[in-house]
Amino acid sequence: MTANELEMIDIMMKNKGFEHFSSFARNKLLENELEMTAEKWFTFWHSQKLEQISRDVYEILILSRAEHQVTQEHVSILLTCVQELIQEIGNSIPLSQDFRKKYMR
Repeated sequence: MTANELEMIDIMMKNKGFEHFSSFARNKLLENELEMTAEKWFTFWHSQKLEQISRDVYEILILSRAEHQVTQEHVSILLTCVQELIQEIGNSIPLSQDFRKKYMR
């Protein structure tokens, strides 16, 4: 390590309240692992939510085929599914105000 790198590590340790490098390194490793676990869980939850919306829309398709008609209730359920999908996407990708005004009511 260079003197500059050692100084940077020393400053980071002091800022975090660590006196010994090993406890600082251990904390950093565990902190990164917890962040990765949380990120994986969020990604999994996101995909499950989108799959549920897809199942709901498919269920409406089956009901409408069986009854040979689409009711106001079917359209309402579809609209709710689409709004939830847009909201999920909006959590990951910022949506424009125009889009929100037009489609998110």
